[in-house]
Amino acid sequence: WKNLDALFNWKYKWLGWVALPNILIFQYIIPSVIPFADFFMVVGLLTQNYAKIGFYYLLFMLVDVAVAILAFSFEKEKKSKLVWLIPQRLIWRWLLWYVLFRTIRRAFKGELQHWGVLKRTGNVKDMATAGA
Repeated sequence: WKNLDALFNWKYKWLGWVALPNILIFQYIIPSVIPFADFFMVVGLLTQNYAKIGFYYLLFMLVDVAVAILAFSFEKEKKSKLVWLIPQRLIWRWLLWYVLFRTIRRAFKGELQHWGVLKRTGNVKDMATAGA
């Protein structure tokens, strides 16, 4: 939000034409639409359109798995870790959407996110002397 002036600005070259649009599309626009897709999938299943909806949702999941397999191949990760796609789809995606919603709400309200202040107390013991 603070760098909106750099978006699609030739002055910032790759940042304005590649990095910021990538962030906008893949971290804001697509995640904000995904819950609606899940909602309409559930509505379709409840309204006797389950065959058509189920086909498209299965197709979506197969593309998602194919992209994950490709990414795992590039990174030389164990394919057994792909089992984590299931909780990622059921839990992480909704958590991401919640954080995204709060972030966009704060941006529209004009609030900036700060790291906060850590209160220093000076009562931490040295690790070398703590075990002695």
